Amino acid sequence: MYNTRAAPEVTLQSLIDGTLTAVLPDDLVPVCNTLISNDTIQDPQNNPKWKSLPQDPNTAQPCNLNSFNSFEEIVMAVLNSQSPSGRFESDLKFQATRESMSLGSRHDSSCPDGFFYLRTQQQSSSKFNWRDLIMPMVFSETENRRDRINGRSNVIEFMRLIMRNDPRRRFVHGLTYENARVRLWYHDRCDVVGSREFDINKDWRYLVRIILSMLLAPPDRLGFDPDVELVSSDELDAEPNYDITIRNSDTEEYTTYRTLKIVYDVGVDNTVGPGTRVWIVRKLVDGDLVGPRCILKDTWMHEDRDAEHTVLKEIREAQPSYAQYFLTPIDYGLAYFSVIKPDNTHTTIRRTKFIPTKKVLINSSTTSRESPRALRATGFHGEYHGAKPNSRQEEYRDFRYLSKHPRQHYRIVFEEIGKPVHQLRKWTDVFIAIQGAWEGLHAMHLCGYVHRDVSCANILLVSGPSGKRGVIIDLEYAKHVDDVSSPHDVKTGTAQFMATEVAFVEHKRLYDVRTAKSMLEPLPPFRHNPLHDVESIWWICIWMMFYLIPVGEDTQIQAENYHMVFGSPATKQMFFSAPEFHSRTMHLRRVASFVSTMANWLTTLNNHYHKSYQKQDSSRIIRIQNDIIKASYMHGKAYLQLLKEDSRSLAAVYVSIPEQLESISASKGAQNPSGKSLTAPAKRSTDNHSPHLTKRQKITSTDIFQSAK
Repeated sequence: MYNTRAAPEVTLQSLIDGTLTAVLPDDLVPVCNTLISNDTIQDPQNNPKWKSLPQDPNTAQPCNLNSFNSFEEIVMAVLNSQSPSGRFESDLKFQATRESMSLGSRHDSSCPDGFFYLRTQQQSSSKFNWRDLIMPMVFSETENRRDRINGRSNVIEFMRLIMRNDPRRRFVHGLTYENARVRLWYHDRCDVVGSREFDINKDWRYLVRIILSMLLAPPDRLGFDPDVELVSSDELDAEPNYDITIRNSDTEEYTTYRTLKIVYDVGVDNTVGPGTRVWIVRKLVDGDLVGPRCILKDTWMHEDRDAEHTVLKEIREAQPSYAQYFLTPIDYGLAYFSVIKPDNTHTTIRRTKFIPTKKVLINSSTTSRESPRALRATGFHGEYHGAKPNSRQEEYRDFRYLSKHPRQHYRIVFEEIGKPVHQLRKWTDVFIAIQGAWEGLHAMHLCGYVHRDVSCANILLVSGPSGKRGVIIDLEYAKHVDDVSSPHDVKTGTAQFMATEVAFVEHKRLYDVRTAKSMLEPLPPFRHNPLHDVESIWWICIWMMFYLIPVGEDTQIQAENYHMVFGSPATKQMFFSAPEFHSRTMHLRRVASFVSTMANWLTTLNNHYHKSYQKQDSSRIIRIQNDIIKASYMHGKAYLQLLKEDSRSLAAVYVSIPEQLESISASKGAQNPSGKSLTAPAKRSTDNHSPHLTKRQKITSTDIFQSAK
C-alpha cells in the first residue's frame, strides 16, 4: 500500500458542509419523517434504531455481505421515502461486494465491502472497475483495535486506488462502519481526512444526510472533472482513452485533446501530491483527430507557484539562444471547477474549511511520518515525454495535520516528444541529452532560477530538423535564488540525484571552510543554490554508469556497489572521498575513461563549493557568485564533451541492469520449463514503504534501480 500512516480527524459537520452536496431542509425533513412513519426508524424518541440492523451489532452474522445487504436496504429506504412531488431519479446505485468480485487493477487483489457507482458511467454491466466506484465502504463488526486500524487503512487505500486509476477524479469520499459507528472519509490531492465518528442508530439523521447528498449530487460534486471524458470502448481490458479540454489561460479558447497512450502515471501512486499524469495526445476537432502527436501533462501545482509555461516564457525570452534546450509549450491553462473559478483544493473543491478535532486517526502500526526514503517502485510505459517516472519526495510532511498550501489543477501541452536519459542505451545519446540539459540549466541560472528537481527523468533526448538535442523539463518546482519564502516541501528532488546538502537539508560544506572559532556558529537557513543543480547533473552521470552494463556481463558486483553508493545520503557523501570513489568504481573497467573524467569533475566541483562558501560563511543566505556559476558551467561543459567523445569508442552493446536481470531470468526459465525456482528467492524487506534492500539481502533485484528513475 501507498498509505498515509495517520490522518487528521475533523468534525463531521465541517466535512459534510465542505465537501458534500447541500441538502435543503425541504428535501431532508420529509424523508426523515417518512422513515419514522413507515417504521424504518424504530422508537425514534427513546432508542432509535434502523429496522434492518440488529439491536446489538455483535450478534450479527460475521459476514460483510449480510451487513451491506442491510445497508442496501437503508439506501433504498431513503430513496423511497421521498415525497411524490419531490421525487427524483438517481443514477447512483449501491453494490454490496461479493467475494469473487475483481476490480481489474494490476495494483491489488482486494476490494471494498460495498460502494456506490454511477450506472451510466459503468462501461460494463457485469464487471466493475476502480473507475466505476464512488464512496468505497469498509465494514468491521468488532471492537478489536487492529481491525479498526485495518479498516481505516483499507478505506484510504481504496480511495487512493480510485484516484490512481481514474484521471477524471478530483476527490473521492469513503465510509467506514465500525461496530455501529460510522465515519465519513475524504481524499483529494492535498489531504486525507476522517470525520468524527457517529452512531448509525442514535445519529441516524447524519446517515440520511450523507446518503441523500450522494443521491442528489451532480457528477462534479461526486468528484468528476467535467473537462475529462472517458471515451467509450468495447475493449474493456484496453488502456482507456480520455477527451481532455483545456481552457487556454491567455486566449480563453477551448481545445480538446484525445489521449492515445499514457507515458507516465507513477506519480499518482502517492496518496497526496501533484498527481502528475502525462499522455501522448492529438487534437480532437468535430470528432476527428487532427495534427501531430504531442504531450499533455496534467498536474496539481501549489497555488502560489508560477505556472510552468510562465517560467518557460521568461527564460526563453531572456535567453533566446538557449530556447532549444527547453520544451515548447503550445497550450496551457488551469482546470476550472466552474466557469468562473479554477480548481482549488481549499477554496472551490472544498466549500468551507475543515475544523480539526485535534485527534489523529492511526492507520498503521506506527505513527511515524513517511520516511524520506520511501520511494516507490516505478512502472514504465515505453516512451516518456515530460514528467518523472518516480515518486518525488516533495510530499515528505506530517500527514497528521491538514495541509496549509492549496493546490490548483493545471494542464500544459508540449510540442516535442522525446526519451528520458534512463531509457537511452547508447552512451553518445546519453551525453548529448545531458549536454542539452546542462545548457538549459545554465540559462535558468543566468535568469536567477534554480531548478531544484534535476533527475534522469527530467532530461529528454528529442529529435528535430537539426538532429538530436537534449532538453531540461519539469520546471514547476523552479524558484528564484532570492526567494526566501519558507518551502512547502522539506526537500525537493529524487534521492539518487539530490545534491548531498539538499539531502541533509543543511549547508554541511560550510564546516569544511570554517575556522575552529566559528565551528559552533549555527549554519545559515538552507536554500537550494545553482551548485546543487550542477551536482545533480554529476550524480546523473555517475548513476548511469552504474545503471548500464554490457550485454551478458554479471550484474552482482555492480548492483552491490550501486547500493553502497546510492543507499542513503550518508553513503553518497562517503562516495566523495577518494578511497571510496576508487573502491566503488573499480568494476567499471569498460568505462574507465568515464570514471577518470568524473573524478576530475568532482574535484573541480568541490573546489567551486569551497571557494564560494569561503566568501559566504558570514552571510545569512548562501549565494553563489556569478563568476563561480560561469566557471562551473564552463568546466562542466568541457567534462561532458570529454565524456561524449570517449563514448564514441565504446563497442559493447549496453542494457540496463533490470533488463539484464530479466534476460537472465528468462534464460533460466527456458532451461527449467517446469517453472520451479532454481534458486531460493532473495529475502525482501518487510517495510512496504521502501524498495531499498537491507544489508543482509542478496542484491539481485531490480528494485534498487527502479526506485531512482
